[in-house]
Amino acid sequence: MNRIRNRSFRFLDTPAGIRSINALILAISFSVFFLWSGNALLAAVISVCVSIYTADLFHSRKKMIDNLLHRQLISFLEHMIIMLRAGKTIRYILLESWSRFPPPLGSCLKQVSQRLEVDPDLEKALDLFEVRTGSREAALITAGIKINSRVGGDLIILLQSLSAALRESLRSSSRIESLTLQSRFSANIISFFPIAALIFLYIFFSKSITDFFSTAAGTITLIAGGFLEIAGILIMKKIVRGD
Repeated sequence: MNRIRNRSFRFLDTPAGIRSINALILAISFSVFFLWSGNALLAAVISVCVSIYTADLFHSRKKMIDNLLHRQLISFLEHMIIMLRAGKTIRYILLESWSRFPPPLGSCLKQVSQRLEVDPDLEKALDLFEVRTGSREAALITAGIKINSRVGGDLIILLQSLSAALRESLRSSSRIESLTLQSRFSANIISFFPIAALIFLYIFFSKSITDFFSTAAGTITLIAGGFLEIAGILIMKKIVRGD
């Protein structure tokens, strides 16, 4: 049962899982707003905007998980350096370290440990670690260990260099997040205001708004306004994310 639950949570963190949730939220919000307003076009505009905000929440959650994983990988590198100085091997570290770290890193290391118990091939275990984390930082670590195992060299110095690079990368990303925080907050308020105003007007002036949207001019206004609102939200989200 726990394995099924864990797989479900992992699926929700994948792009396919996020798209499925967004599609479900779009369908539910459309149904709710259509039953409330009786206007399919209005319900479509509002539900699309809601699904965009929901997708942004999932994007923010993924960034938080990636940031946590980044910090855990730095701690894992420090742990590896200590264990290597104590005379342990990489295989031993991967087998025994999973219990020291909470998810998401701990879950990935546990799967790697289970793989090593069945198949002692270190490179396959490192490939699994890279795939399960889905992190560029983890890919950098595994690539460094693979190259070192093939050509030789001081692995401790290599891991120290990787740790320093990951720390600098984390500082840079944290600095960027701090600098863009106000912009992202302002973009959310500005993009949400037209939808909130429309819902407010529909609640307190329901008959007038319904009559207006029943006319050809109202339909054209709603189509044009909805298109501009959705386009504006997408453009602002793209700008503040730095895509």
